[in-house]
Order: sequence, then structure tokens, then C-alpha cells
Amino acid sequence: MIEFHKIWIDQCEAARDIREGFGLEKVIGYLIGEKSLNFLEASDRYPEFAAELPRFVEEIKQIFEPGEIQSYLNGVRRVGALGHTASDEAYEEMRAAGAIPGDAVEWAEQILRLERARALLLS
Repeated sequence: MIEFHKIWIDQCEAARDIREGFGLEKVIGYLIGEKSLNFLEASDRYPEFAAELPRFVEEIKQIFEPGEIQSYLNGVRRVGALGHTASDEAYEEMRAAGAIPGDAVEWAEQILRLERARALLLS
């Protein structure tokens, strides 16, 4: 049986490969800007995810230097999969075409999760 609350282990392993192939910007967007925020959201709903959160955070800290984390968090413009896969131009085109919902509540929730990630990753 798949233990979804331990998926962070595979994501961290993938991050190491992504870094080698695509560089820091892509991998940090993938692991912090997408996967860790999704995990934070799940940890609010499911105790098994909440129990794994400290281990996930510690592994992220092993993958990235504190300065890399700080720099990413200070300059992040977008989160989620499009945060690290779409160029600014492509993102704006999709948003203008209505492919990306402009839900202010969801954006606020993402900002709060990002700030929570900041507190966990920089402590």
C-alpha cells in the first residue's frame, strides 16, 4: 500500500536529480514552491502528513543551503507547478486567457502557506 504521507522522500530524491539536470532555480521552485506547500496544505487536513512534516523540512534543509532558501523565499513571484515550469510571459498569457483562475482567496492561502514554509525552513 502506498503511504502518501511519505511521498516527500521520493520528492526529495527527485529534487537531487532535478538540480543536477536543471539547476537551482528549477529545483527550489519544485521542492519548496510546489511540493512543500502542497504538503503543508495536506498537513492541515491529515495527521499522518502533519507527523511527517518535521522530517520533510529537515530534509529540505539538507538539500539546500540556508542562503539558497532565503534567496528563493525573498524573491518568489509564483508558487505551484507553474511557478517553476512557466516563464513569466507564458504565465501571463495563460492568466490573460483565463486558464489560471484569479481566485483571491486561493492566492491569500498560498501566501499564508509560503510564510509558514518560511518560518519552518529558516528556523
